[in-house]
Amino acid sequence: MVKDISTLLSMLTFMCNIAASSTLTFPTPSLPFFQRKTLKTELLRLVQKSPPGSGTFTSDADTKRFESIFLSELPALNPTPNPARSALFSGEWECVWTNESELNAAVRSGLPGKPWLRTYQVIDVPGQRLDNYIEFERGGLLSVGSSIAPDEEGDGSRFNFRFEEAAVKWGALRVP
Repeated sequence: MVKDISTLLSMLTFMCNIAASSTLTFPTPSLPFFQRKTLKTELLRLVQKSPPGSGTFTSDADTKRFESIFLSELPALNPTPNPARSALFSGEWECVWTNESELNAAVRSGLPGKPWLRTYQVIDVPGQRLDNYIEFERGGLLSVGSSIAPDEEGDGSRFNFRFEEAAVKWGALRVP
């Protein structure tokens, strides 16, 4: 553990070959970076006010604000060209809100004796896989597997998917 600044500077000088007269500079995030961060925070606050599994907002003002941020303000600040083709699109994504009625029904009702825990998806664009998961308490799971591919005719912001399989796990029972 480094206990003082001179020890830290000595370590940096040794490890990074930094001369004592060198000036360390760090990049300053751009204004759009802060705008995106602020809008994402506001978007998350809006969805936290929406009851899980409802897919709605409690006021027209919240609905309009959500739509403005989600459909126009954030996309206008997106720094990623062709986002559906980007490596950044692949990963595990937590679903904090949706208006998809089937997902919301599963969130509201759970599985018998197994309340909802979380909803997420795993996207692997190079492997052409999109897997959706709804987890329930005590090991319950609903999963839907799909293929995914960027829309080759569009502007790189959309993708196509096709459902291929579904499974439910409830205790020791798994279908299919």
